Amino acid sequence: MTKSRSIYPDVLRITALIGVVLIHITAPVIGIFDVIGDVKYWWAANIMNSAFRWSVPAFFMISGMFLLNPNRNESAKQFYFKRLARLLPAFMIWSFIYYIWGIRHELSRFELGSFLKGLAENTLHYHLWFVYIIIAIYVLVPLLRLFVKHASHGILYVCTACFIGSNLSAISGILGWHLATEIPQITGYIGYFLLGYYLSITSLDSKKRRLLYGVGIASYFIILFGQYWMIKSFPSFANYFYNYISFTVAITAAAVFVWFKQIGFDFVAARASKRIYLMSSSVYSIYLSHVLIMEFLYERHPWDIVNGNPWLYVFAVAACMLLISFSFYLIWHGVQYTLNAIFQLPIPSLKVQELFGRLMEIYNYREMLRNMVLKDLRSRYKDSVLGFLWTFLNPLLMLAIYSFVFSSIMKSDIANFPMFILVALLPWNYFSQSVLQGARSIVNNGDLLKKVYFPREILPLSVIGSNLINYLLTLVILIPALWISGAHITTALFSFPVVLFIQTMLIFPIVMLASLGVPYLRDLEHILHVLMMIYFYLTPVLFPSSFIPERFRWIFDYNPMTSIINAYRDLFLYGKWPDFGTLLPMLMVLMVLNTVIAFVFSVLQRNVVEEV
Repeated sequence: MTKSRSIYPDVLRITALIGVVLIHITAPVIGIFDVIGDVKYWWAANIMNSAFRWSVPAFFMISGMFLLNPNRNESAKQFYFKRLARLLPAFMIWSFIYYIWGIRHELSRFELGSFLKGLAENTLHYHLWFVYIIIAIYVLVPLLRLFVKHASHGILYVCTACFIGSNLSAISGILGWHLATEIPQITGYIGYFLLGYYLSITSLDSKKRRLLYGVGIASYFIILFGQYWMIKSFPSFANYFYNYISFTVAITAAAVFVWFKQIGFDFVAARASKRIYLMSSSVYSIYLSHVLIMEFLYERHPWDIVNGNPWLYVFAVAACMLLISFSFYLIWHGVQYTLNAIFQLPIPSLKVQELFGRLMEIYNYREMLRNMVLKDLRSRYKDSVLGFLWTFLNPLLMLAIYSFVFSSIMKSDIANFPMFILVALLPWNYFSQSVLQGARSIVNNGDLLKKVYFPREILPLSVIGSNLINYLLTLVILIPALWISGAHITTALFSFPVVLFIQTMLIFPIVMLASLGVPYLRDLEHILHVLMMIYFYLTPVLFPSSFIPERFRWIFDYNPMTSIINAYRDLFLYGKWPDFGTLLPMLMVLMVLNTVIAFVFSVLQRNVVEEV
């Protein structure tokens, strides 16, 4: 944070967040008034809720203040990469979290189609509406920036037009009219974007400021009493004065913005300003998480929204919500600082451009990756008599042993039991060998690392690649064996690449982290062997999922390899298409996880040469 940075937007953003939390806590009291009649302490909740209706508009105004500056030296492409690439992953993650939270009592009924439909229609959770609006406006920012560059004094007129247009539908409905053309409410939020920029660059004299403050206070009282009047007189439009794009809320938001700007907060000491900046940077994270925490707290210890005194419980609940949300944010940053302390690395900003650059660098070294994969495959059976034929002999020998043992000695009730095990054991070998061999990939190539530069990701990727090829070659034995044993070979085999891709996406982050961990902690290699043995028995490789006792079923349900092994059995052994309702959400989570691990690896690999 530089000395010249204005601090009042950070203070305004933090205050607005507190206001949003208070709005959400008091909203249930406001909402039940027209349902059950008189509610004790309703006016107390209304006073607090009305006082902070400007909070959400303030977020848009602050964004407009910074993003619409025509002097910003960035192209539209740079803007989209920087802003949307930061916003969209968080939006997808929280959409999934809120969906899971909504169906947590019906997890067996998870449906991918339902999630995608809710994502498209904005029905996953009411709290996510803000992100949909901000994404839509971000798409328009380059055009709006071009407009303010040439608009000069026309900005305020366009702001006014935006608010008039967005209010026409609500006002016409109250009057009983029907407009020929509906104007979307996003127009009002575009108005806030423009208004924030206009007020940030415009200096109002004391007379105009006092007038704005007076009108803002009057607007607050109109919101306060207008809400009560609308509930009584126009129940269908009860929330008009509460609407964030109503004229009264817009005037109040403008007055609050100018008041914070006038104070400036330049008197805040440098150390305190750093703390304020830290809290301000956490606002987006807290905004997304606090409603989930509020609902969790209410389920555990519900407060009385009918007869409870808001002056007593609202601030206590708000403090708990903010403290827990901020703690989660600090934990995330604490992990980064811990990594910095352990590995003595600078904390970088995670930029999508850097990740794409890293991927392009790996692509440029694709010839080296290919050679490393071939080298690993050759060295696997080096100096052996049969050499590469062991790739085919291993599954044949396993098949012969399983057929003899489970048909002559340990007879099983499961039909085609040797193939039942083999279909699961081959992908398990792909998983376990990739992890155990990949963990030593950097240590085993320490001399090469010290001689020449190349992307360090090449080493663990080469191990995954060689084991992937080895697994694919075993299919030459597996498919005929399935056909001879009488298994149902159907078009479900076309789903094999998808399942294999999901399994590889699961292997990648484990191998990448293990390969970095072993150089710093050599005992990790032995720990991984023990963990892999335990994990083997926590995965239904030697037995079906139906054999698992009910009280331990949850352990296997949360094991991602369970779904993958069951998918392989479905498509190979039973001729059924896998359960993509489970696999595709897993793929979404794994894609986000792999992106994070790619960033982490690019940071931690910088000093790994010194440890090998």
